[in-house]
Amino acid sequence: MSSTATSMDDGSKPKKLAQPPVKVACTSCRASRTRCDGQKPICQNCLVRGKECRYLKSNRGGPRVSRKKALLAEEQRRRAEQSNSLNGQVVPPDADWSSLVLSSETLHDELIGSMIAPGAGLLDLDNESHSDEIFDSIFPDMPKSDHSSDVPDSQLQFTPYNPLIRHYQDNKSVLNAYYIFIHPYFPILPPPPMVLEVDSPGSESKGLQPLSPLAMALLAVLVLIPHPDDLFGDSDESVYQRRQEAHAYSQMTIASIESESELLESTTNPAAALENHRPFIQREPLHPYVPIELEALLAYVVLSVYEYAQRGNLAKMRNRASQAYDAAVSLGLNDTSRLAPDEYTEARRRAWWMTYTVAMQCAIVSATPPMMITDLTHFRTPFPMISSDPDAWLFFLEAQQTICLCTQYTVALKKALEAGVSPNELSGKKTALDREIDAILYRHAAQPVDVPLLSSTDFEEQTLARSLRAQAHIKLNSARIKLHRYNAFRDLPIFTRKHCDLEPTDPTAPRQLGCSCHSVSPTVTPESIQSGNNSISPADSDPMPKLASEIPFNDLIAAKICMKAALAIGRAFEILPYPNPMQLAPPLYGPSMLSITSMNPAPRTMPAFACCAMQSCYTLLTLCYRSLERQCVYQRSVATDKGLEGLYAGIGRVLAALQNYSMAFEALNGMTQQVEEALDAVKGAK
Repeated sequence: MSSTATSMDDGSKPKKLAQPPVKVACTSCRASRTRCDGQKPICQNCLVRGKECRYLKSNRGGPRVSRKKALLAEEQRRRAEQSNSLNGQVVPPDADWSSLVLSSETLHDELIGSMIAPGAGLLDLDNESHSDEIFDSIFPDMPKSDHSSDVPDSQLQFTPYNPLIRHYQDNKSVLNAYYIFIHPYFPILPPPPMVLEVDSPGSESKGLQPLSPLAMALLAVLVLIPHPDDLFGDSDESVYQRRQEAHAYSQMTIASIESESELLESTTNPAAALENHRPFIQREPLHPYVPIELEALLAYVVLSVYEYAQRGNLAKMRNRASQAYDAAVSLGLNDTSRLAPDEYTEARRRAWWMTYTVAMQCAIVSATPPMMITDLTHFRTPFPMISSDPDAWLFFLEAQQTICLCTQYTVALKKALEAGVSPNELSGKKTALDREIDAILYRHAAQPVDVPLLSSTDFEEQTLARSLRAQAHIKLNSARIKLHRYNAFRDLPIFTRKHCDLEPTDPTAPRQLGCSCHSVSPTVTPESIQSGNNSISPADSDPMPKLASEIPFNDLIAAKICMKAALAIGRAFEILPYPNPMQLAPPLYGPSMLSITSMNPAPRTMPAFACCAMQSCYTLLTLCYRSLERQCVYQRSVATDKGLEGLYAGIGRVLAALQNYSMAFEALNGMTQQVEEALDAVKGAK
């Protein structure tokens, strides 16, 4: 928030005090890119989050040095001083500072590169007021390491910090990494054709130049995951290098698709080219059970999610999905009912239905009409199969269809309100969608019976089935919130930026929280609210109530439905499987590390349902706001405080999932930061 409210001793309405950027922010606020109030010994952000608050002296105005090199040089100087003092000598440390000063090219890459980071429109950056904090976050002074004495002198002298990027030696290792990090959440390929090995990416390129556009698209996602041996995987330098590498692979993917779709006759004999519609591709397939002609289509599908989650570009996301849809239709994947089963049957099914999933996802996140028919029964391609859970795919696809329809309902509702039409005109559609959600959940309520693993790769498909079911629950509960959100909260905005179909707050009128939000006594008692009708007709109230504490919710039943759905989303995120790069034996509890020696947890990938996370957080945060406002009027109780803690716990589950995704996908940092700021504001107003 751009201003903070402070309480007055006389009980009068507090003044809003401008909060200019502080000269020195603490290291925790720098790392999270949030505004620090500069309070010592602990700032408000660290106090609320329970983090260690440390201030380091600013070194602006001098030469800008690499963080790692500066640390090593300082340690070398300290060790030299200690050695000289023991010998009774005073010798100035021998440090080659000219080698530490960053070149103008490196300075431009590190500074400007972070300002134009993917998804920067989702981040809370004020170009003027935050410019000093941006600079400090890129070039912070490094503290002295307590364990640096364990590092040999030779390493301190000759080993500069270079970010490590994932490199794979061949197509087999790329495919192995796909089944570890991508397949559990985005199954575009059939079950693994081989026993998976421990993920062991190299730190240097071995000259691998994949010819498959699908391999390049997969690498565009895989290189975003921090290298297990990168000690500073969350540093600006490492993030920048991974971003550049991923973007290069995405561009190579498009170039490869264009090259493979080119016809030789087009340049030598265009007339003959019209008779040869398909180019002749002469190379080895990436997957033994995926025909080569599907690889370009699947590459478009992967890049669609990449453009959304990493680059925050909804226009390109939709463009890539449209290209995938056109390729799928041209290959006849929308109707494979007449094809005889063969080794490619499952690949065709998954290619088509993942294309459908991505096309629907574009309509969901952008709140625009879908590019293809929503009805699943319109297509004559059987659903993919998982032997241990035959209904998992159907459950997942029905959920995707339903949340897309509910998104279209919210769009129609908004247009009706703007046109002055009563929301009751759409009540029939809302009731039908609500019943459909109930029916889907009822049909798939029974959990599949555990079956013995018949092969060494069955575990991956069982993990996929659990993931598809968890994703279906996330999507259906998000769809439920979309249906009842307006009736419950009148879509009162709480985030400062637009996320999916959630409107942003007015920056000129920031929302005040807690007891400072009113000075008027209520005219409605709790008894009068509980008796009679729970909802308020449009004729009895304005679209946005002026005094939220008088009537906590526009529809108590709708608010309770939204709360249950939001909490269910948090629980579903908790059971969503994590990647298993070390191939640990089941069962797995919590996130696995990237390697035995790594301290970095493995991030989930392909976050195609980030909007569902924001729907859940919106609901729970709004409930927190309304609860705090009512506490200003009605007496606080132990039950109320316990209820708030339950809401905080639900937000924490979803926030933990967003933070895990943000380790690899930069565009989601904006969503993560929005939730963190809103949660801090609520707890600060308590």
